Amino acid sequence: YYIDLVEEYSNVNFYSIHLEGEELSELERFFEKFPIGCEYDEDIDVIISWLDNIAERGALERYFRPEGRYGDGVGVIPIDIGNKVRLYCLRVSDKILVFGNGGVKDAPTWEESEQLDFGLDFGFLHNALTFTIDYYKKTTKGMLMEMNIPSYVGESKPIGNVGKMENSGVEMEAVYKFHVGDFNLRVGGNLTYLKNKLIEYGNETGWAYYDSFQGAGTITRAENGKPFPFFYGYKTAGVFQNQAEIDAYTNARGELIQPKAVAGDVRFLDVNGDGQITDDDRTDIGNGMPDWTFGLNLSAGWKGFDFSMMLQGTMGNDIFDATRRTDISTVNLPSWMLDRWTGEGTSNKIPRFALGDSQNWQSSDLYVYDGSYMRLKNIQLGYTLPTNLTRQFLISSLRFYVAGENLLTFTKYHGFDPEISSTTTSLGVDYGVYPQARVWTVGVNIAF
Repeated sequence: YYIDLVEEYSNVNFYSIHLEGEELSELERFFEKFPIGCEYDEDIDVIISWLDNIAERGALERYFRPEGRYGDGVGVIPIDIGNKVRLYCLRVSDKILVFGNGGVKDAPTWEESEQLDFGLDFGFLHNALTFTIDYYKKTTKGMLMEMNIPSYVGESKPIGNVGKMENSGVEMEAVYKFHVGDFNLRVGGNLTYLKNKLIEYGNETGWAYYDSFQGAGTITRAENGKPFPFFYGYKTAGVFQNQAEIDAYTNARGELIQPKAVAGDVRFLDVNGDGQITDDDRTDIGNGMPDWTFGLNLSAGWKGFDFSMMLQGTMGNDIFDATRRTDISTVNLPSWMLDRWTGEGTSNKIPRFALGDSQNWQSSDLYVYDGSYMRLKNIQLGYTLPTNLTRQFLISSLRFYVAGENLLTFTKYHGFDPEISSTTTSLGVDYGVYPQARVWTVGVNIAF
């Protein structure tokens, strides 16, 4: 697909999208007649006095590589290895990467993605202040994922094109530049909203368990219509303070919902309403995908001095704290265990402590914490000596600076580091990641 200029009128340029292909979706047919972009770049003050320029942008993109078209030595190739077993591989030039084997009807192909983008660019105060906003929606089809085949087949699980994912959101960026005399300033910020949804997992049930944690059971899960992945476990409603509260927690038939509970135990919610606490009461208890990601950077200069700093962070994401193992009796405990239940009225969140307690510490929202944070990622102050001084020593530039990394972090999360790194299926799960170091640097830049 490509964009092609079709009309120009009164300093307003209109663009439309041109589509080619044998199969066009309804969305693509719509865009065949839709002006995909226009830019107002002259005489804008006739329309709005304080607006220097405004540009509209849009794009509909589709990426895929059909099976059998290898291009520059790249493609999916089947290799028969006998006994009716076929091995599917990815060929890149002269290298072959194995996908997997098993009874697959068709060889895996490249993933296919469609992305719709629409944006607006604004300029104010002679473009000293600019603002950009973009909306996007990306759908990935035929994701290469491990196929769920019955264990009795006797083959390892092959890789196939079985997944479908959707990501949509808004990206915004603003930049302000100011310059007067020897002083210059630049302030920039960006804000991104993301909504992630698994449309089709690719198996008969539409869901699958992923990560597990010792003593807690399954902690992450994939499910159609949900963010990928999400934390999976029980919902809680405080701690039983006494036997009377346990006796009062009954179902419609008057039976105790947690008959084995004692004072100090967690009150689990009967999510499905069947009058008892079972595996079926496990549900979505959060996810590690941030709703919002933001950044702020500032740079300034005055004569020989220069200063820069960058803040970044996330909002709306959760962290599953998987740093405390309950299957080990002799182990150091986190400091928040000091706030545990020790008697009536002492705590309504953290249950009593008992060696080998697996009941209270099943996967639940007790493990889930707000993972939002803001961090001063880096900051630097420098000074460059005047050139008329340095050239006397055959030095064209001499700059001294002091810098810091990860100096400040603002978060409610009690763990080592809210900016955790994790794999796809364990997004947001903190297994005890090593925290990023706080670094001070003093240096000199010399140019001859």
